[in-house]
Amino acid sequence: MNRSSDDGGILPDDRPMRLRRHPSFVPVLVEFCDRLIAPLRGLRLMIKLFGQRAPTEIAAHIVMMHMSARKPVERPTLTRLQMRLPGPRQTAAFVAVLRGLSLVTVERDPEDARIRYLVPGPVILEGLRGWLAMHLDCHARLTQSDGLSLRLQDDAALFAETIRQCAGWLCRDNRPLTGFPDLAWTDEHDSGIHLALTLVARSAVGREAIAISTAELATSLGVSRSHIRNLLATMEGRGLLRFGDGRRHLTLTPGFVASVEAWFCHQVCWLAAAAARADRVLRPA
Repeated sequence: MNRSSDDGGILPDDRPMRLRRHPSFVPVLVEFCDRLIAPLRGLRLMIKLFGQRAPTEIAAHIVMMHMSARKPVERPTLTRLQMRLPGPRQTAAFVAVLRGLSLVTVERDPEDARIRYLVPGPVILEGLRGWLAMHLDCHARLTQSDGLSLRLQDDAALFAETIRQCAGWLCRDNRPLTGFPDLAWTDEHDSGIHLALTLVARSAVGREAIAISTAELATSLGVSRSHIRNLLATMEGRGLLRFGDGRRHLTLTPGFVASVEAWFCHQVCWLAAAAARADRVLRPA
């Protein structure tokens, strides 16, 4: 598999995969999985919303349009959003939910009150900033570089330009996840990828068998116990995990672990490349 390089070209396979040879790779990946889920853990409404792909993608489009707009006609409105995405009714319904939770607000055009711009709220923007910084921090730790994660926290210009450099992420085919079918499959189910990454973290990236409690997992991930049982059973059927000890313990299969490791490497490299491009754009000529 090839991915984007720092200049938007092709990234050779061995470049991101060199991260796996770092002596701290396993603890960094475990921490990454845990930190990715931590902001949503136990918040049933939020994890129910962002445990689904559609509302996450809708929020991403709103953020991208908002932060990359150079003039009013490029700012996000419901109509413009519906033109970009399939399922206009579903898009309208999810935007209504985002507005109801104050995750997205509305701003009227001062010259035409009929035009209402969608504005991502601080929960979404600061959550995204933290998400990006986490990826950059992991990349820096595994490449022994300074990275840009600390600057991203306080530099509004760097944050905005990094978002603009991530425009390719809006196309599903460009995302690192798409290249790893087993993990991408989990993302098709409510909280599926959150379950997968929880198991990865708890098993020390597949190196240990882990005891499971469907009740505890259901509470943590904001879904029903039957949904957790069904996901685990289907993951077993797909060869992603194996049960043992009367189904009280499970072990992730080596192939699935390798897929998660590779996805993680490509994802942090993809986003680090976007941040590096943003940094170059902002440097004085």
